[in-house]
Amino acid sequence: MNLIFTLIFVISAAVMAFINPESVLSSLTNGGRKAVELSLALTAVYSVWSGISAVAEKAGINSKISAFLSPVVNFLFGKQDEETKKQLSLNLSANLMGLGGIATPAGIKSAELLSAKKDERGLNTLFILASTSIQLLPSTVISLRSQFGSVSPSDIFLPTLLSTSISTLSGLLLLHIFSK
Repeated sequence: MNLIFTLIFVISAAVMAFINPESVLSSLTNGGRKAVELSLALTAVYSVWSGISAVAEKAGINSKISAFLSPVVNFLFGKQDEETKKQLSLNLSANLMGLGGIATPAGIKSAELLSAKKDERGLNTLFILASTSIQLLPSTVISLRSQFGSVSPSDIFLPTLLSTSISTLSGLLLLHIFSK
């Protein structure tokens, strides 16, 4: 993958140097600056939500979320032990809130637990849910749009809800069809 991105970068820079040589350095500098700004903005968002997640863990809220989402987890993944259910519930709830970066550690732990049990269907379901993730509140994107000056950053709520719902349901339907 690194090779592909490197080739894309080198070819793009070469074409740009040929077409408009004066703008190559300024474009690279501006692109780097924007990448750093975006990284800092995402760091701030994830820091806040990571802190909230840590407080929720210590306050026992994660256990309550796990209990609340238990019927959904049982429906999607079958009967699972408590730790697997907890990690799956945390992953699902973070994805529902549009916090993919916060969902990742719980998703990795869930994948490890499902893999140890050799639960291939559970792993496939987790992969589909993590990659399509229905977002009830796309908070990361809304906060980024807000930080970068969007006039109405929450306008993406309905389109995001519709598109993620369709992609998740389609993925789960295809999994059901092809797993038989």
